[in-house]
Amino acid sequence: MKVEIRGAGRPLLCLHPAGGVRWTRVLEKLSENHSIHMPTFPGFDGTSTESGIDSRKALGLRIGDYIEKEIGKACDVMGCSFGGAVAMWLAIERPECVDHLVLECPAGLQTIDPALRSDPQVFRQALFAHPEKVTFDKKPDEVEAQNRRMLSHYGAEDGKDAELLENLSRIKATTLILHGTEDRIIPKESVQLLKSRLQRAFLVYVWDAAHNIEVDQPERMLSVVQSFLERSDAFMVNYA
Repeated sequence: MKVEIRGAGRPLLCLHPAGGVRWTRVLEKLSENHSIHMPTFPGFDGTSTESGIDSRKALGLRIGDYIEKEIGKACDVMGCSFGGAVAMWLAIERPECVDHLVLECPAGLQTIDPALRSDPQVFRQALFAHPEKVTFDKKPDEVEAQNRRMLSHYGAEDGKDAELLENLSRIKATTLILHGTEDRIIPKESVQLLKSRLQRAFLVYVWDAAHNIEVDQPERMLSVVQSFLERSDAFMVNYA
């Protein structure tokens, strides 16, 4: 499994969405005080799949092995959308590997609108409230197509993971859930359900952000995430 590491400091493992790895302004800023570990899930972004790794649960276990062998201790974990579902499985199956958990518009808890899934262009438009803020390059069409095929490989074609839903209460890590007020891919009912199932969780709505909060409102997201990682459950949200 390919892993890119940037920055130095307290380890922060980041799990990418179904669109693949992208280095946003939020991640670049976090790398000033954190060692960012960014795995590429097998099969995404032109990489090969791995035998026996064919579900989001299996990915979570694979990530746990990486943390154990390469980081050597529990670390903070941040997952976005598809990566959020993997992060939850990691926290469920390998709780000793996770310190704080940040879930940005996490997928896996409800079925995604088939009308969005069926048209890649429509789905891409739903990702952003402010596409003009995108700072990373668009991936080649063939890579984007391969990444979409990986959803079926990992049993995530419709988004929902019923087994994950049944096991949410096993998550022990202190968790920050972020949801964009303009998100048309993950409904607010999904994150509200998630918060109700977790033992120690905070739900923060980010105003004027769609599914990709890191792009739409990088400063707001960065402020909340930094405060949460530094102060744990004593963090404060600056509404200014």
